Amino acid sequence: MQRPMRGQGMRNMTPEQRADQQAQRLTKQLSLSADQTTKVKSLALAQQQERQTMRTQASADRQAMMQNMKASRDKYEEQLKGILTSDQYTKYTQMRDERMDKMQGKLQDRKGKKGKMKASTNG
Repeated sequence: MQRPMRGQGMRNMTPEQRADQQAQRLTKQLSLSADQTTKVKSLALAQQQERQTMRTQASADRQAMMQNMKASRDKYEEQLKGILTSDQYTKYTQMRDERMDKMQGKLQDRKGKKGKMKASTNG
């Protein structure tokens, strides 16, 4: 399977593709057993399908969508914790936090560039 491009490509992925990618990443990074991989993939698919439904239903109400997404993420984390060993879960949370920090940095960079562009076009 070809790996989709980052950014827009990720948005065009189906819930099944996202779940598969998520399971593959965790299997590789956490050295999951075959049984764990199957369970993680099933859990990820359920979460991705739920998120897809939320996106379509709540597109007009961003606040409600964000709350629903957080609840879904919390439920996923709790179920994932039951699948992984404590060492795997610790490593997973570290990787998740690093990924979130990286995403926050990219968002800040994007906001900064937009601000500079607006300032230069107004002058």
